[in-house]
Amino acid sequence: MLGMGIAHLHLTPAEFFKMRIGHFYAALDAWAEHEKNKQRFTAELMRMQTADLLNIQLKKKDRIKAAELWRFPWDDEGDERQRPQTDEEIRRHNEEILKRFSRNGG
Repeated sequence: MLGMGIAHLHLTPAEFFKMRIGHFYAALDAWAEHEKNKQRFTAELMRMQTADLLNIQLKKKDRIKAAELWRFPWDDEGDERQRPQTDEEIRRHNEEILKRFSRNGG
């Protein structure tokens, strides 16, 4: 725990040892949420850029939305019916994207 406090929360050893355990875990939760949001932002940005680069090569009617290109776990938050995609579903999805791309000379 000391390593987490020093490395991730930037506490000094003295600050860490003065801290109550509940406060430490609250700070650690806040740090983890911040890191998760940074990763989510980066992933969303990559997905959006990839979709834009793909769509500029497609006809307007064949363009796809970023969420159709690349699904993230948080896209369906709150939907308890969501299940992981099978390998066959992933293969068909990728083939459909390649088909759209190849129809437009890509």
